This record gives sequence, C-alpha cells and structure tokens, in this order.
Amino acid sequence: MPEASKSFTAQRRYSGFLLLILLGTPVLLLLAGSIFFFSHRDALLDFENKIGSISNNTLLYDYRGRPFRSLKGLESREILSLSDFSRELQLSVLAAEDSRFFQHRGVDLLRIFGAIWANLQSGSVRQGASTITQQLVKVTLLEPEQTLRRKVKEMAISIWLELYLGKEKILEHYLNSIYLGHGHYGMERASQAYFQKNVNDLTLAQAAFLAALIKKPEHYLRISELKTGRKYFSLEELKDVNQRQQSILRRMLELEWIDDQTFQRASDEKLNVLVPNPETGSGNYFVQHVINLLRTEHGLGQVYGGGWRIWTTFHPELQQLLEEVIQQNFAEDAPPGRQVAAVAMDPNSGEVLALSGGRNFKTSSFNRATQARRQPGSALKPLLYATALDQSFRPNSSFEDSVLIYDWEDEGVEQIYAPKNYDGLYGEERVLRNHLGGTYRSDQMTLGKALELSINTIAVQLLDAIGIGSFVEKSRALDLEMKEESGLCLALGCSESSLLKLTSAYTVFLNQGRYLSPVFIKRIEDSSGRLIYRFPENEPKEIFSQQTMLQMQDLLKSVIQNGTGRNANWPTDNQSLLGKTGTSSSSRDAWFVGAYPALLSGFWIGHDENLPMPDEQGGRTPARLWSRFSEKASSLLPYREMLSLPEENCPDVSDYPYFDDQVPIHLCDQHPGEILSREPPEVQTTDQNLLESEP
Repeated sequence: MPEASKSFTAQRRYSGFLLLILLGTPVLLLLAGSIFFFSHRDALLDFENKIGSISNNTLLYDYRGRPFRSLKGLESREILSLSDFSRELQLSVLAAEDSRFFQHRGVDLLRIFGAIWANLQSGSVRQGASTITQQLVKVTLLEPEQTLRRKVKEMAISIWLELYLGKEKILEHYLNSIYLGHGHYGMERASQAYFQKNVNDLTLAQAAFLAALIKKPEHYLRISELKTGRKYFSLEELKDVNQRQQSILRRMLELEWIDDQTFQRASDEKLNVLVPNPETGSGNYFVQHVINLLRTEHGLGQVYGGGWRIWTTFHPELQQLLEEVIQQNFAEDAPPGRQVAAVAMDPNSGEVLALSGGRNFKTSSFNRATQARRQPGSALKPLLYATALDQSFRPNSSFEDSVLIYDWEDEGVEQIYAPKNYDGLYGEERVLRNHLGGTYRSDQMTLGKALELSINTIAVQLLDAIGIGSFVEKSRALDLEMKEESGLCLALGCSESSLLKLTSAYTVFLNQGRYLSPVFIKRIEDSSGRLIYRFPENEPKEIFSQQTMLQMQDLLKSVIQNGTGRNANWPTDNQSLLGKTGTSSSSRDAWFVGAYPALLSGFWIGHDENLPMPDEQGGRTPARLWSRFSEKASSLLPYREMLSLPEENCPDVSDYPYFDDQVPIHLCDQHPGEILSREPPEVQTTDQNLLESEP
C-alpha cells in the first residue's frame, strides 16, 4: 500500500477515535455531575478537614508503640499565603503543570482532547491532562488507584471545588501541599532544603527547577546511593531534572510570560542544589532500611506523606547505645576511610532492635549492614561445623593439621588449591592447650579445638568430607547465597553475604536449630487506621537438630573463653556467651558475630574500596566492640537463661556426655529459657588486653 494511502487510513482511524471521544466526553461530564450532585457537600467538607491537617505524617513506631520518626510532618512544611510565593515561582508551576489554569473550570476539555490525540498517535500514554485542581483533589481526597470511577469522581469534585474556593485559594493550597522529595512538602520547605532561600527570593532558574521536581521528585533527586558525604548534587545527578527545567523555561517563553533575554539568563544560570540533610536523631540507617522495605516488599510507592502508621521492632535505647559504642570505641580513632556496620536482634523472635550501616550517616548513607556484600571468612565456619555434626561427626572427631594441596584438571588446565592457616603453622609446630590448662604438641586436632582456634586446614578437610552440596543446601536454607562451583574455599567463607543475613543465620544456635528470618516491620495501617499488613507469626524453619545445637553452643562458648574470640569476653557472668570471629583474605573484612540468650549481634569492619587492613582481625576491633556493646545492652534487655541440659538439682539428672556417641536432647523443664521477671546482676566492666589468634 502506498505511504500516502497508509497515512490517510491512519488519520481516518484517529479521526474516528477523536469523534467518539468528542461525543462521549459531554456525556461523561454529565454523568460525573449527576453522581456528585448528591455528595458534593460531604466531599467539600472532607476537603476542608484534610487541607486543615495537610501534613498527614507517615509515622514510625518503636517496639513499645512509641512514635520515634516522622517521614513528613509539620516540621517539613511551612504554610504560606499565595502572595508570599514569587511571581516567577507561580508562573513556573503553571507552565509545568497547567498553563491554562485560569481559563478552565477544574477540568480542561481542550487539554484532554489534545492529550488523547497525542497518545493515539504515539500508540502509548505519553501525555497527561490533569489540571492543578485535579491533582490537588487526588492527593487530598482520593485513593491513588487508576480506575474510571475514581477519575470521574476526581473531575466532578474539581469542578465543584473551583466554584467553592476559587482559583487563588486552590493554587495556594497546591503550592503548600505538593511533595518535592525526601520528606519536603510545600514549596517553602523545598526551597529552604535545596537552595536555603525563601520562596520569594528564588531566581527564575531556581523556581523552574522546583517546578520540575513536581513530576518525579524522588527519581530526579536520588540520594540513596551517595556513598560519600557531599554538600551539593553533581551535574550528572541533576541531568534529568535540568532537562525538564529547561523545557519549562522554553514553555514560559512560548507562552510569552518571559522575554528572550530573561529566558537566556535563566537558562544559563548554574544551580548549586544542596543535598538534603538527614533527619536528626539516632537510627537513620534503621529507618532507611524500613523505608526500602515499605517500597520493595509492601509496594508503598509514596512512603513520605502517605499517612501510613508503621509499627517497627526498633529499640531506641539500644540504638543509642550502639551508636555511642561505635563513636567512642571506633569512629574517633579509626584510620581514614575505615567503616563499621552492626546489627542487633532478638535471637528468639528475629526482631531487629538496632542497626548501624556506617560510622556517620550524614557523611555516608550507604548501608553497609544491609547493602554491602562481603566475604565473612571464618565467621561462616560454625554453620559448616553444624552441618557436619548433623551428619556422622562429633566434637571430638579428629583431623590432622597439615599442609593441604588439592589438584584437579579443568578443561585441560591443572588447578591447585592449597589453603593455609592464618599463622602459617601446621601440625607438630603448634602448641595446644587442654581444658585443664596444660600444653601439648600434636599434629592431630579435634573439631572442637579446630573451631576454637579457627584452623583453616581442618575446616577445608571437613567440607571435603561432608560434601560441598550438603553445606550449600543448609546455607541456602538460612538465606545465605552460595554457589557449589566456588569449591572448597566455601569452608573459609569465600562466598559473600551481608552482615544482616550472616547475623540472622546465627539464630539457629539459640533456637535449637531453628532459623528465624530478620523482622523490621510488625504492622502497617493507612491514614484512616485500616490494617493493611500484620507480620505473621515468625514460624522458625528447623535446619539443625537440637543435639547438634547443644554441641555447637559448647563449641562457640569455647571460642570466646579460650579461642580467637577472647577479646569478646566479659569480666564476670560470662558463661552463656558464644560467638565466632571472621577475617577474610588479606584482612579486607573483619567480623564478629556473638550472642547470649537475650541478644544476638554482629559487627563488621572494613573499607568500601575493599582495601587490606594489616592491623585488623575479627578477634580485635569487632570482638571488642561486641563485648562493650553487648555487656552494656544486658541492662536494657529482659533477663533470659540459655536452654540447658539438666543440672544436679533438676528432677531428672544426667551428666553431659560430651564425647559419647549420643548427646541427650531432652531439656530440663525447670530451665525453659523463658523471659524471667528478675533483672540480671550488675557487673563491673574493665578493659581487657588479651592476645588473640585469627584465621
């Protein structure tokens, strides 16, 4: 078919659609008017009520139901009269959103027909036709769902609202209520946040910039991925919003609202746009992760200003303590560029109580506790040992501590893997200490002693014995991502994990082998109080047997009492402490994950650039941070006892046959590990200067 004939056919088809719309629109408006006639009084009253409480905060509540953070609020909005907004700003907003605002009566038929025609020609929805009045109605009165019924109601209310309020008042409400990103509502707050100016002092270029933000504020000003503190957005980061700003200025020129000289001056002006300061107060990294979960897992696109009520697991006092410990024991003296992350959770419920993703949120909002994936090193070994004990191995199963060389052929190329111990010692060169304090020299070592000293060669032999597949299967059940093709280095933590996931995996050691996934959000309600989400009962997944976990608890206690985790020890009342150190290759990552019955927490030290740290190990700074934080945290938490084997005063007494084939798995009914009403005894803290060894 000739091109001219095709074009004529397309035009006839578009003309038919347009004629249908032209005939149907009056009918649609008549229907809208009829629907609204009987309900407009209630709708206008609702508008007055909502515009009076326009802040409509999204509130976060802590574990006790106390509000601790507002993601919007009166502190992020200043209500002004229309005369307080500069002429440049008013014209910029009208050019961006509704240039015929003063010509229509709430619904712009001419713009609707133009948008329909443009969309039909493009074959997709590329142009909208909502007026400023309709936008105001949508954000104050109606639900955001895209349905014909909602659109009809929106149009009808807009017409009546213009008759009731008038143009100036509608524009005033709009400029005071529109959302402009990162918790800032209204033009005045946005002007202060991005330019440190009142709206009456903005240049035309700055006014057009703010008007450009209305369309997609969070998209245009993305700051979640900024990894270093900067005062201003870069030109590259502002590329998209600057393009829209330029189109708004051109539109103002086309409308003859500005002359050529004014346009050129505004178009050439270089803008310095400030990166908004985070809200003050503790828990910024925790709040950041909650916001991310609300968007990704719960589908709440507009978190800021949505009026949601979010009940979280946040423990403010514990969070403040965590940040104080990091500041006083790390941030003040740490080498430049060295970062820290920490997670604290309830091991019996999986609820995350406190979280820190870096040494200072204001200078770096990158969350290293949840977003960074690093090699956990030997901190992964307890899961390997638990997998082995769940099979045929026992804590006293022994291996030779010797040089290992694994070689194989891969597509004709010889491959060699020769794992080494951190201290470079093997077998008879190593002096060991028994449980009575005596020393001996041996080339044989039990699994218990190997975990206590974090011996790499024995961990690799153990993985080779149980099979990589079985370890990977257990790890995946704990939400840890592992690949079998990584090979035997998995025994030494060569796979990557976030601190949050690794710490959560340790819940098995305090829950008789059952895994609890991390919990941040317990309940969500909308602005009207309607429940839209409740966290279901956190059903633990059984990963390991109770017998295995009783053995692992004993092994992990020895790590702190006699092994690489000695710096995590407390001076007194420390018989229930358990944990494990971890250091990746070349000391690029240093970890300590530890627990006692009331608290499970993990610490990570490293560089964002993955630089080596010759002076660092998991048994040094991370273990010391864990010790200082965990001991002080015990006074803030309910007292719990570890689930234990029967004692001599229990009705059914039996000794713990540590090296026998069978370990009793029945627990004493007088020591169930439940929360007790009494408080733990106060202890005096002292610094420890202990030597450590780390793989």
